[in-house]
Amino acid sequence: MLPLLLLIMALPLRAQTESMRPWLHFPAPLGAGEMRAIAGLRLLTLPVDIVEEEINKAPSLDCAVVLGLPGQTGLRGQAVLQYVTNHFRLGATWSQRLGAFGVGLGYDIGFWFGSVDFEGFDNRGNGWTHYPQLSLGYDFGDVLLSLRAEAIWIQAMRSFAGENEIRNTGNRLAGGAVTAVLEQPFWGATHVALGVRLSVTEFHYQSWFAFSTFERRLLFSELILGVLL
Repeated sequence: MLPLLLLIMALPLRAQTESMRPWLHFPAPLGAGEMRAIAGLRLLTLPVDIVEEEINKAPSLDCAVVLGLPGQTGLRGQAVLQYVTNHFRLGATWSQRLGAFGVGLGYDIGFWFGSVDFEGFDNRGNGWTHYPQLSLGYDFGDVLLSLRAEAIWIQAMRSFAGENEIRNTGNRLAGGAVTAVLEQPFWGATHVALGVRLSVTEFHYQSWFAFSTFERRLLFSELILGVLL
C-alpha cells in the first residue's frame, strides 16, 4: 500500500518536471495556457537549377511560439524574417504523449511576401501556402528528437516586375518536406534546437525572386538553429 501511495504522490511531480522541460518542436501536449517560445536562425541553400550561384545565403531570423489549449491541442505561430522575404505561419496542433514517444497532427497556413528594390530592381511577390503535417518524437532523456513530415499546398502565388505580373498560380500540391530537430541542453539552463529541413517542391517561398520557370520538383535544404526561451 505504501509504494502505491508514493507512486500516486510522485505522478504530479513527474508531470510538472516534464512540463517544465524546455522544448517546442517535440510533439507532446502543453498545459492549457502554457506557452513556449524559441528564437534563432534559419539558412536556406537554393538549388543551382534556379540560380547560377547560391546568392541567397543570408540567414533569416526564425522565431516561433506555441500556446497550449485544452484537449491536448495548441496554437502555433512562426515568423521567418529577412529583408528580401518574410514568411508567417499560424496553425493548430493536436498531440499525445505515449511514454517516451510523442505523436502529433497539425495544420498551418502560411503567408509570405517579399521585395527587391535595390540596384535597379523593382520586384515583389506574395502568396498563401497550406501545410498539413504529421509529427513523431522520441525522448532520450536530456535529448528530444522530433521528425515532422508535411505537404506543401500552394493556394495562391503572385510575382511582379514593376507593374508587370510575371506569375500568377495556385491551387496545387507543390511537394512536401521533412524536418528533423534535436532539442537538448547547451550551457547551464540554456537549451538549444538543432535541425535540418529538406523540401522537395516545385516552389519555395524564398526563391520567388529568381523568377524560375521550372515546373519540376527540386531539393531545398535548410539548417535550423534556435535557443529555447
